[in-house]
Amino acid sequence: MAKVKHITPTVRGQITIPKDVRKELGITPNTKLKIYVESNKVVVEPVSHLDLLFKSIEEEAKTKGYTEAELNREIDLVREKLMKEIYK
Repeated sequence: MAKVKHITPTVRGQITIPKDVRKELGITPNTKLKIYVESNKVVVEPVSHLDLLFKSIEEEAKTKGYTEAELNREIDLVREKLMKEIYK
């Protein structure tokens, strides 16, 4: 079981991720994090490079007026092409 840490939010709701946790997860001042509620718990986790890439693609697609179905179709085509190139 993971070691439990107890922290207290500041008046503004800010929390500090303990140093040993940051080190274990490779969190630096440049690391993007996502936060959400899951089963009545607050979850904070590093954002992967793929998450950032997909977010960027999603924003560009919305700007250009693509529907979700069109975007998913394009992603599937690119994924299929990459798989063929990588794994022949």
